[in-house]
Amino acid sequence: MAKREPVVSDTKQRILDAALAVFGERGYRGASVDEVAAAAGVTKGAVYYWFEDKEDLARDLQHLLWQRLAETALDVYDPQQPALQNLTTCFEAFLEAVREVPAARGFLREAWFSPELDAAGRADHEAWLEVVRTLLQDGISRGELVVVDVEAAARILAGALMEATLHVLGSGDIASTLDVIGRILEAFAAAPAPSA
Repeated sequence: MAKREPVVSDTKQRILDAALAVFGERGYRGASVDEVAAAAGVTKGAVYYWFEDKEDLARDLQHLLWQRLAETALDVYDPQQPALQNLTTCFEAFLEAVREVPAARGFLREAWFSPELDAAGRADHEAWLEVVRTLLQDGISRGELVVVDVEAAARILAGALMEATLHVLGSGDIASTLDVIGRILEAFAAAPAPSA
C-alpha cells in the first residue's frame, strides 16, 4: 500500500496570502511570523518549513507580486500593434494592477524602502527592464520610434515606471500618472514618413 503524501500543495500559497493580508494591515515591520501563521491557519513551524524567516517570506511575497504585475502587463502585449501603443498599454496594465490590490500597495511601498528587501526588488526590476528594452528595440527596428540609445532609454523609462508605481502605491491616483507616462512615451514616437 502506497504512503499518503501530506496535503501541503496549497500551504505555501496560504502562507503567502496570509502574509499579504497581515503585512498590508500591520506593515512588514509591525507584523510577526506568529500573526502570519495564525492568519494562514498553520503552525509557526509550517511557516519555517517554507521560509527561513520573516524576511525570506517577505522577499518571496514581493517577488510573487512583482511577477504577477509584470505578467499582467505582458498579457496585453500585441505584436501586431505599434510599439508606442504596446508600451502605453503595458505600462497602463501594470499600474492598473498595482492599484487593484490594496493590501499589496502598502506592502510593496514599505518593501521599496526596506534595505533587506530592496535587493530582491531590484532583481525583479531588471527583468522588467528587459521587457522595456525589447519593446523599444522592436519599435526602433520597425521605424515607429526615434533612434536612441536603447539601453539608456530603457533604463530611463523603466525608472519612470518605477517612480510612477511608487506614486500609485502611495496615492492610488492612476489617471494623472497615466497622463504623464503617456506624454513621456509620446516623445519617443518617430515622425511619420512624408507621403510621396
